[in-house]
Amino acid sequence: MWFYTISDDPDVPEKEGLAAVDHYLAATDDYGRPYSWTYLQVAEFLLDHRWQLARALDLVRKAEKLVAREREQETDDNLAADGEKMRAEGEIYRQQQIASLVLQAARSLNQPEQAQSLKPSIEGPAPKDARFETNYWQNRGRLAWLEGRKADALTYYQKALHARSDPPQPYHGRLKDKLSEEARTLWNDMGGTSTAWDEWNKPPAGKARELSEGRWEKPTKTMPAFELADLAGKTWRISNLEGKSVLINVWATWCGPCQAEMPKLQKLYEKVKDRTDLQILSFNIDEDLGLVAPFVKEKGYTFPVLPAYSFVIGLLDTVAIPQNWVLDPKGVWRWNQLGFDSSEANWAEKMLERLESLKGER
Repeated sequence: MWFYTISDDPDVPEKEGLAAVDHYLAATDDYGRPYSWTYLQVAEFLLDHRWQLARALDLVRKAEKLVAREREQETDDNLAADGEKMRAEGEIYRQQQIASLVLQAARSLNQPEQAQSLKPSIEGPAPKDARFETNYWQNRGRLAWLEGRKADALTYYQKALHARSDPPQPYHGRLKDKLSEEARTLWNDMGGTSTAWDEWNKPPAGKARELSEGRWEKPTKTMPAFELADLAGKTWRISNLEGKSVLINVWATWCGPCQAEMPKLQKLYEKVKDRTDLQILSFNIDEDLGLVAPFVKEKGYTFPVLPAYSFVIGLLDTVAIPQNWVLDPKGVWRWNQLGFDSSEANWAEKMLERLESLKGER
């Protein structure tokens, strides 16, 4: 379908983009019944490009009506617990998406009344599931801004930014971060400076989240020099690690995915602890250091544990754990693994392969 080909292209010409929209909607009407997500996709595309805003709002309203019909068709009293949970999560996502698009259209059209029917749901209790927190607070920020409550809006935008478990990722070579863009636009509109923005946008002290999905990415920062003592009193400096491939595991005692990963880290440490070309370290970010030593002793972990709360919080824009940082023998931060995938087999062996692949970087 032509629309899918150009829908993620921010530089598509307006004439071509609108022609693709018309073709897509016509094909939907001609060859199958419309679904709510069809209209929502097109509405989001139009709003992102700021084309035919009134039409975009009309499409969202059509989707809103279809959602109720689709909800009735999905009713199944025999649905298993997992299926019921997925349906409930899908409902939350759709409602948040509808509210998001209505709010964006209403502000672009300068028609705040368009959002009034959604206000009770937007301002309802925050979702218990952390995955929906960012969208919840972002929509509250959009509504407050639409109603002229700009100070309130900035508070909600800040909560949305802090609720993110990890930063947005580039897509097709570009970073799309609508949340930060909206918050920064409002910040500038209220006369805020760049210096103050950097302070306002920092994550709160101690803000860290569990991350259970393992993925590798290239770091966007350089590893700063550090001088940290481990639980045994030994001081570790990055300068003393030169010539070694280094793995640094970032963890906390309260982190479930960390606890699942650490036995594998111990296995790797036992395998390489006597080697002179590799080093395994762990940076703990518990605020209550009194919990760490008993935890490590109970579990029988022998790898070096360095209390590094201030270092990690100061280094990362958003803290999600566990993380594995891989440094080459020159001290260059080459790889970062976010989260732990419990389904991954041979974790220790694969990590060792990655470390050994850097041995030539001397």
